[in-house]
Amino acid sequence: MSQLQKYDLVFVLGHSHCGSTLLGRMLNRHPDLLCPGEFLWIDDALDKNLPCSCGLAMNTCPFWAEHLPRLPPKILKDYTQTRAADLHTLRLAANRKVLLDLSKSRFYRVPRLARTERMGLIFLARDPRALLASRLREGGELPHEIRKLRKWTGRFLDLIDDHQPDSMTLFYEDFVAQPEKTIRSICTFIGLEFRPELLQPGDQEHHFCHSSVSPYLKGKNEIRIDDRWRRELSPDQIALINRKVRKIPLYADRYDLNDSTMPAG
Repeated sequence: MSQLQKYDLVFVLGHSHCGSTLLGRMLNRHPDLLCPGEFLWIDDALDKNLPCSCGLAMNTCPFWAEHLPRLPPKILKDYTQTRAADLHTLRLAANRKVLLDLSKSRFYRVPRLARTERMGLIFLARDPRALLASRLREGGELPHEIRKLRKWTGRFLDLIDDHQPDSMTLFYEDFVAQPEKTIRSICTFIGLEFRPELLQPGDQEHHFCHSSVSPYLKGKNEIRIDDRWRRELSPDQIALINRKVRKIPLYADRYDLNDSTMPAG
């Protein structure tokens, strides 16, 4: 039975390392959907000469070399100037019905996009200990990263609440444990038919702006949970995180955030 498409634009909200790249790679395999990665970070990508996820420079990547000239020069220098029409330009030029953007926090900073018609939001949540461990790997300071996580979680939840019923919340752990069930639910949310090839993200070259070029995901279809935080965080770090985030119902209702929680092994 065919689905009735509900949205032309879908924005993914979430913290860094929430699993949005994997989600985008899977949905980008749908013939009716285009995921250009973190499109609202395109100014930063161009300013820093960051490559496309295919590994080529943006101006030599076949996808971006074709589509960059179609975009207004002002948004290539300042993402806050982006309008829904610019995203539709990219979507229509690629002959897709839906555009999925992975920019997460930058959506919050372009309020006009929140007023777009036929727009859906997906909040991809993850165990805060895993998110914070990822930030520590990148050199972050734990107290500062905890404050950022609390602040942005509140902002994401407000956006989701403000856009009911055009929003949904998913958990990374459910996603990797039951990818087909999760992708089917997203297809139903958007109004697209589920296709088995969505579960094989490594079988297609992706052209994501401002996304990782790590070989970890490239050409792979394996989907498994990343729970390195259990061996990387100390008991004191875990206890601190638990105390600071368990007042947020989203986390307290989902995860065991008791002070006694200890890493496995």
